[in-house]
Amino acid sequence: MQYKLGFIGVGVMAGAILNCALDHLDTIGLRAEDIVACDKDDQKLLSFAARGVATTESAAEVLACSEIVLFGVKPQFYAEMLRSVDEINAKTLVSIMAGVKIETLQTATGIASVCRVMPNLPCRVGKGISALSFVNVEENHRKIVTAVFASCGKTIEIDESQFDAVTSVSGSGPAYVFMVAAGMIAGGMKGGLTYEQSKQLALATLEGSAIFAAQSDLPFDDLVQSVCSKGGTTIEAVEIYRNRGLESLLVDGIDACRMKSELLSRNL
Repeated sequence: MQYKLGFIGVGVMAGAILNCALDHLDTIGLRAEDIVACDKDDQKLLSFAARGVATTESAAEVLACSEIVLFGVKPQFYAEMLRSVDEINAKTLVSIMAGVKIETLQTATGIASVCRVMPNLPCRVGKGISALSFVNVEENHRKIVTAVFASCGKTIEIDESQFDAVTSVSGSGPAYVFMVAAGMIAGGMKGGLTYEQSKQLALATLEGSAIFAAQSDLPFDDLVQSVCSKGGTTIEAVEIYRNRGLESLLVDGIDACRMKSELLSRNL
């Protein structure tokens, strides 16, 4: 049996991507029966089998019978897994393995057509963003791969040299947003709101502000000023954040994250 798309590993992130893809098969141009998935955990495979996906415990089988194969295993495990594979008939490989370079995967498999992807946590709820870098990938496969990741949010195409920067902004970014949310919630509670009230207000404000900013052509400094008025309340908070270097602190953290990503990539 030949499949259009195969998944090696359907853990938290790869499993979420597959679930989103199954929700958008018409857009992607595939059927559930065009997809095969493997994992060591039978329980993970059961839910996908119930949705019409072929399942197996053999990564070798997926590599032998799939046109496009997505590697969803942890980066420290893929080399060992490949050592047990005798035949690779896949035409295109897709990797969401953090830090594993395209050239490394090409050398390990002998496959020239590779797409490296950095998804992020909100992909699990269909609201993420995935950065994709293609090398030697034919147009039809590019469309399928892009559509798969578009099913769980937005996509952006980048050069592979930008992956460490992407990791520091969108890959790790949800953690920064959660920290901001926690601070907003704590501030609301200090003023007398309940946890649930403050959480609802903070999260709705973060979501709405992100949508507003995406639809606006204004620079972010102007957006900040649009909420402030002279002698008003907002400027009191903004001045504290500016005086304490909030923006510089965020930049320093993102820079440290990028440098650690570079270091880890060199060691893989």
